[in-house]
Amino acid sequence: MTDAMAEMAAAMALLERRLKRAEAARAEAEELLERRSRELDRSNRDLRSREEQLVAQLDIGNRNLLQAQRLGGIASFYGVEGDRFRASEALTDILGLAGDRDVTVADVATALHPLDRERTVAVQAAFFADRAPGSELQHECRILRPDRTLRWLRWSARREWSGDGRSIISGTVQDITAQRAAQRRGKALQLVSQRALQRLARADALLAERVVELEQSAAALAASHARTQAANEAKNQFLARMSHKVRTPMNGLLGMMELLAHSQLDPAQAQQLRLARAAGDELRALIDEIIDIADGGSGAAPAPPVASSESDQQPLLVAGRRPRILVAEDIETNQIVLTSMLDSIGCDHQVVGNGALALAAARLGGIDAILMDIQMPIMDGAEATRQIRQLGGAAGAVPIIGVTAQAIQSERDALKQAGMNECLAKPITVPQLLRVLRAALTPTPVINATSFLAAMAALPANRRAGLFDQVARDLGQLGEEFCAGTAAGDAEAVRRARHSLVGVAGNFGVDGLTTLLEASRDEARPDPATAVRLSALVAEAIAQGRALLLADPAA
Repeated sequence: MTDAMAEMAAAMALLERRLKRAEAARAEAEELLERRSRELDRSNRDLRSREEQLVAQLDIGNRNLLQAQRLGGIASFYGVEGDRFRASEALTDILGLAGDRDVTVADVATALHPLDRERTVAVQAAFFADRAPGSELQHECRILRPDRTLRWLRWSARREWSGDGRSIISGTVQDITAQRAAQRRGKALQLVSQRALQRLARADALLAERVVELEQSAAALAASHARTQAANEAKNQFLARMSHKVRTPMNGLLGMMELLAHSQLDPAQAQQLRLARAAGDELRALIDEIIDIADGGSGAAPAPPVASSESDQQPLLVAGRRPRILVAEDIETNQIVLTSMLDSIGCDHQVVGNGALALAAARLGGIDAILMDIQMPIMDGAEATRQIRQLGGAAGAVPIIGVTAQAIQSERDALKQAGMNECLAKPITVPQLLRVLRAALTPTPVINATSFLAAMAALPANRRAGLFDQVARDLGQLGEEFCAGTAAGDAEAVRRARHSLVGVAGNFGVDGLTTLLEASRDEARPDPATAVRLSALVAEAIAQGRALLLADPAA
């Protein structure tokens, strides 16, 4: 009994242990089940939330796609064999249909333009008859909307096959009305451009022809101009030769008759001489008129004789003595005429027979003026004048009077540009010679003392010396710039220096410098002789100005 009880107790204890383990396992399983249930519920909630998000995103995407299709005039369509035709909402807008309804195949067929219906139906029939997978359709046609507006559409479709053997057709339709209009405008513009290019090509051809014509005309004009210049040059040379050939002996003839008039003649001889001189004067006037007309002048009548003024009766003196005149002349008759005239007006003289000897005599100095013939051997009068002006100082500034047979104004202008003070045309008379020599030998003050002192008086006495020093520096610097520009042939540099020099000289009464600058203003190019005279005048102006300032008691 005792053993049985013990076994039973042991069995009960074992059962109790097993029961506890079973209860623990059940509790654990229940806990696991509850945990898994919670996780599953959470997962379900997450899935539902994700699904809602995806549906919302899909809805947004669909709306965006539909909006994009509307904006782009594009619609999509889809059809399965044996099922109804489906199309996006944009196709309703493209076809111009009212209301929010689905588009049918009949709607599309109705909208086709009458002129495109037959062609479009044929294209669609051929597409549907082609059973090959992957076949495609590209077609453009017109439609008429219910409001009778015309639109162009482009259809793009593709055929595929489903797993159950049914045909699937999908594609897009796009409103290309604007594109077609743009293409038409582009073609129109291209046509206009082509026509414009054609017109331009024709214009270029005409222009090329015109250019050739103008070049030919220019060449002909240049050749004509060259011939005219050559003819004009030949005419000038002829006039110069004729003037020299005629005037040179005429000068000797009339000069000798004038000298003869001062000799002892009986009344009959004097009357005969007067008649001969009158005839000579008429011949001279006629020659002057002929040459003037040939030179392009008006052939004006000769001027009447000018009566001698009181100043012409005064003796011609230089520093209280008889003037010393150098006569450069190669013709002996003219030498006699000129020296006799100089004797009659109270001048001493020296005679040389060419320009080189005149240059040598001028270099030695002691000459008050030069009567310079033009056409002489070894060195002509123009070249001799240019080289004398290069001597500088008093020798380079000596008055030079051209005695020329040239009646042509351009030739006489060229002689003055070479550095001559004045030109006398042969035949000359004693009154002419006297007036020209008196003007050349009467010194013109470089500085107008009244104007100079008035300009200085504007400043206090203690500042006048400083002002004059600045004026002297300005004159010296500007004179150097003028001469440098002349040597370099720089007309612009000469123009600038001349402009500034005229301003300074005008403000302080340097009249001699102003006169020279104004006289050379119209020179075509800088003249070295002018530069030499200007340099001498600047030095003289500074010296005279300083002397005036020192002599002014107010300073």
